[in-house]
Amino acid sequence: MKKNILLIISCLIFLSSCDFLEVKSEDKLPGDEFWIKGNDANAEGFLMSVYFNFRKATMGSGLFLTASGDMRCAPIIPFNGSGQDKKVDFLVANKMNDLRTYSYSPFGETTKWKPFYDVIQSANILINEIDKVPDISEDKRLMFKAEAVFMRNISYFFLVRAFGDVPYYTKAYNSASLPRMDMVTVLLNCLEDLKTGALNSDLLPWTYSSNAKKGVRASRGSVLALMMHINLWLVQFDDKNKNTYYQNVVALGEQLESNGGAYELVEMSRISTVFTGGSNEGLFEIAQNINSSGEVFSKLAVFSNNVAYSHTNEKKTVYYYDSNYMEKIFPYSEIDLRKQYWFDENMYIASTLTPTEIKKFLNVDYYSDSERTSNSGNQMVFRYSDALLLYAEALAALGNDGPAYELLKRVRDRAGASTNSLSGKDLQDAIFWERQRELIGEGHYYYDLVRTGKISNYMYCEHPIRRTEFNVGAWTWPIHRDALSNNTNIQLNLYWE
Repeated sequence: MKKNILLIISCLIFLSSCDFLEVKSEDKLPGDEFWIKGNDANAEGFLMSVYFNFRKATMGSGLFLTASGDMRCAPIIPFNGSGQDKKVDFLVANKMNDLRTYSYSPFGETTKWKPFYDVIQSANILINEIDKVPDISEDKRLMFKAEAVFMRNISYFFLVRAFGDVPYYTKAYNSASLPRMDMVTVLLNCLEDLKTGALNSDLLPWTYSSNAKKGVRASRGSVLALMMHINLWLVQFDDKNKNTYYQNVVALGEQLESNGGAYELVEMSRISTVFTGGSNEGLFEIAQNINSSGEVFSKLAVFSNNVAYSHTNEKKTVYYYDSNYMEKIFPYSEIDLRKQYWFDENMYIASTLTPTEIKKFLNVDYYSDSERTSNSGNQMVFRYSDALLLYAEALAALGNDGPAYELLKRVRDRAGASTNSLSGKDLQDAIFWERQRELIGEGHYYYDLVRTGKISNYMYCEHPIRRTEFNVGAWTWPIHRDALSNNTNIQLNLYWE
């Protein structure tokens, strides 16, 4: 993404002067000056700082997406001698207190929610202040607001999935110490905010013609996918209204399918272009642009850097997937092009001598004279196949097996995989396992287990959390104690204290 770097830096300096959930009156003065004398370039530069903060929160030193979405309770095994053994073991076994106190672990950063509140605060400021900008078209003003609404709510969604109940606010300059709000209420607020602030008109396009914006700037597809995910998360934690949430997802899926050809399932022979970024399959991605602007994700925050070795001189990974799990999701006897394109020959015989290499995201590049990454492409957050499977899941839950089966078949047909006629629970299970296959390494594994309740069932989860422990918060992350110093009304997640 091309940016006015000096403008972004000035925006970030302004934002960094604001403490979480408490902004002093004098901090508002620089903002007034910034907006009143601004134009569309100033406003867009500030908006880029919102995306920049989100990139730091998700792909920075806390390794947020990989740690919370891909590794936790996962069927992975540390590669002996990698130096990561205990970190992997703690995440797999849900020993979060051991993880955060381990002296060699980076995951203490993952327990901090402030990076996401930096995104929320900057989005709130833009939404509040952009009307003061004199030299900007009305279309751009409304579009930038809609993008900020999306970024605010995807941040709240990520917070809820990690921590459960969280403080919620939309004021630009909040001075009150806020307690944690029930997460169901937070997410219902998010749905309403997205509906009225980003979806109820043509504020956002389906896609962008500019390569600098496509996939990495909020679009109508981004909003629909986020709302689908939020509704299906609510199914688990507001069970009495689950049919309403399923119906919402079906309605959102119908809207997504009216995209006018903006989105497609890219054929398998070109699937690598999806993970480079900016394809017709990407609904929302986090930009990484090593060559043009030096934007580099933290090394181990990139899933591929944990499970690939082709970019190094040593045949070892941080961890690899258990061969029994690989056989479960990709049966040896079944044809599936994803086996050919995404894995090496060791996928069924993985061991510390022959670790499976996952080549799904392989896009090697240098980001300094001596350092290189296995994937210099964007980080996928939502893509079309993900949304189609959510749509299928909701249809199947409501008993609409025929349309659900057809959506499942579309995803499997792209992979050259056969699909038997299914219905009822068999179909629902098939959709769940298809998400395990299709989205491996994209940050959905753990969250799919939590929101479906399958996290407590050993038939679906290799390292289950007992339901009694789940009900008292074992599925959450611990909250960093820094939160207490910034807000006296905060209570930590008691399961981990």
